[in-house]
Amino acid sequence: MTSFGGWEYLIIIAIFVGLFIAALASIGAHRTASGLEKAIWVLIALLFPVIGPFLWFAIGKRSAHGASA
Repeated sequence: MTSFGGWEYLIIIAIFVGLFIAALASIGAHRTASGLEKAIWVLIALLFPVIGPFLWFAIGKRSAHGASA
């Protein structure tokens, strides 16, 4: 059984931080979401930093896009 070293943890953390930043940028740049919707999604991403960005890319982009159509 192998254990993770420092580099593996650093890579995993970098992936999550990158995903978090990409989600915040995507939320801010989303044109069809209202200001309140954006604020709620930013709060979700901040309160749940690991799963929040995944939720935005899986659910949020579609629901915000579908709401205006």
